[in-house]
Amino acid sequence: MEKALLMMDYLNVTQIGDGSFSHKGDLAIDIAGKDSNIDYLKAPFTGIVRRIYSNVNAVWLESVDKVVYADGTIDYMTVMTLHNDDVSNLKVGNIIKQGEIYYKEGSTGYVTGNHIHLAVGKGKFKGNGWYENNYGNWCINNQIEVSKALFIPSNTKIINSGGLNWIREDEFIEENTYIEYKVVKGDRIFM
Repeated sequence: MEKALLMMDYLNVTQIGDGSFSHKGDLAIDIAGKDSNIDYLKAPFTGIVRRIYSNVNAVWLESVDKVVYADGTIDYMTVMTLHNDDVSNLKVGNIIKQGEIYYKEGSTGYVTGNHIHLAVGKGKFKGNGWYENNYGNWCINNQIEVSKALFIPSNTKIINSGGLNWIREDEFIEENTYIEYKVVKGDRIFM
């Protein structure tokens, strides 16, 4: 079973969920890479493109199987990304394997600079993928805090965590995980 991963070479959180600007009442975050260059996002899991909304180049990617969340949940996951300048390479129904580059920073829509707006929904894609909240912001259905959903790969350099409690993929130990050890001559067993 795949762990859901936020795969970028550098992680720079530029706005957190429930921010004072475009994220009021929303758990989405804005992320960027190392500097003002365009950085890429790799697929967090093997997924299928469920919807593309061209006004802001929003893409919904749903896991093809259940995945392991950073908080230990096991379920399907849907991620929504916005602002890539060109998503013409993506089509609804495309299968994207975990780790493949599928999205990049951009400035399409109402933005103040290149970045990726990233939201995570628990479970499978539902309805049209999002809803308008009481503040006039569009939120992914069944939203969950991004840092509770996505692990950070061990080789990702964190520039700005946004104050979120990220879990590295190599720090997570699944419940009911057992280590098999073969007792050899000279081992001491304490009871």
